[in-house]
Amino acid sequence: MYEKNALNNFKDVLGKYCAINQFVELSKRCFWVEHQNEIQKRDTFVKLATEYAVTLTNYDADSMVCEICRSYIVNVHLCFETFLKDVCRQINKYGKNEYKPRIQEESYLSCAVRNICGNNLSDDMKPLYELCEYYRLIRNTSVHDLCEVDSHEKEYRKLQKYNFKTEAKFSKLVAPNKYEEISFDDFVMFSRSCVELATYIFEKMAYDYTKIALDIPDKQISKWRKYSKNRQEKALCSYIKTLYKVDEEFIEQIPKLLNMIIDPIV
Repeated sequence: MYEKNALNNFKDVLGKYCAINQFVELSKRCFWVEHQNEIQKRDTFVKLATEYAVTLTNYDADSMVCEICRSYIVNVHLCFETFLKDVCRQINKYGKNEYKPRIQEESYLSCAVRNICGNNLSDDMKPLYELCEYYRLIRNTSVHDLCEVDSHEKEYRKLQKYNFKTEAKFSKLVAPNKYEEISFDDFVMFSRSCVELATYIFEKMAYDYTKIALDIPDKQISKWRKYSKNRQEKALCSYIKTLYKVDEEFIEQIPKLLNMIIDPIV
């Protein structure tokens, strides 16, 4: 059976990470309620940890809560950047237009948008783009800036020009927040923004279906040669739809593509 296209794979993987984040958040809230008194003092906190055979290296509960929330951002960014790298790889290999490689210090989001949309994002996508770039910087600080923390105040202030509360998907969230105040709501906002932006990027991708067809494994084509013409068309369509995407341009090219790979002129 075929695998999945970049967007569906991203949604599946992100869903698994979101489930983990949600479980951790539930555990954190339950722990905070049940052990609030014990975690206020180091000696009682140590005793509690010892009861569960856990040795903690940090007994600052407030600090750990903040770090947990920022770890949610790290997890979402991992999924989103993997999707963006996959998209960049595909348009480099199978894109209709010339691919311009990522330049130094450029984010994968910027590279993907530059190559796919020509930096012509629709107005409703611009806030999501800047939001995802902000959370990328939050992730970078969380992972890399161990000595001197860059809270990205400038980028945070830029987001204030947008009223995210007007969007139904964000209306109940208290976010975005500053680096020191990142919360579970930021995770929800980031994950929802990534899905919407990834869907937009994927739908804008322009494939050169000839390049894709010529790269289909011989083993797969050998199976199709045994099919009737009608079944060959359905098989090719299913293959492209599963791994990439199908549009009107592809539908029009099906006869030509089949002739090229099934009965190539030697």
